[in-house]
Amino acid sequence: MLRSIVKVSWKKGDSGYEADLLVAEPNGFERITLVPGRSFSLEIVNERRCTGYAPEPGERAVCPEFRKIKSGSQCSECRGKDIYSDYVRGDKDTDLDGSFSVYMAQISDMVKVGVTRDGKIPERWVEQGADFGARVRRGLDSNEALKAESSISSDGLTERIRKEAKLPTKDEPDLLRKEMKQRDFGGEVQDVQSLTRYTNMSASGFQRSGLFEGALESVRGQIISNGRLAMPLTSGKVIKKPEQKGLNSF
Repeated sequence: MLRSIVKVSWKKGDSGYEADLLVAEPNGFERITLVPGRSFSLEIVNERRCTGYAPEPGERAVCPEFRKIKSGSQCSECRGKDIYSDYVRGDKDTDLDGSFSVYMAQISDMVKVGVTRDGKIPERWVEQGADFGARVRRGLDSNEALKAESSISSDGLTERIRKEAKLPTKDEPDLLRKEMKQRDFGGEVQDVQSLTRYTNMSASGFQRSGLFEGALESVRGQIISNGRLAMPLTSGKVIKKPEQKGLNSF
């Protein structure tokens, strides 16, 4: 059976933040626990299927036809139904309820700026695979937060970091502190990776598709590693059992 990757989701457990892989199927969804030491044998292929949409905050609905798509993670029909579509586009009429924060995060050799709900810190940093994070504004409505993010971004900070650039991990928040100082931002700097149950990620190779085999060693944001190979679990990509004989399914 073909499945498409929705996302790696994180929750706080007794040993720190721990990850699950949420995958979409033609008739529903499945969660796969990403436990250190669990044996995996899977293949990510260069094909995409729609991951469905969010009809309400915290909910997920299946794509009615599990459509094959050329790019991204949603077909046009599901994207049009998704409650977060306007927010992602930054439409002026978007006004999500709640209080939002603007943050800065150091991920390997780069620093990014982002927006999340006040209560989503530090979880949002864990989801993104950050090494360190700091909240620089809080208590904003969604439009105020997006404008503040845009202003900081126009001053030289990126809003997105490619997954290939998220390794290796860094032990000190030097870059983050430097960028905060240049902008006269205060805020506590938190060590994000120490909040998870996983060891620092080590891998000699990185690839976006192909076979992933062996015991899971670490998870960093949306990236998994067996100690040799790091592989991003990209939303929308198809995941399946390897075609070779003798391999265990995931």
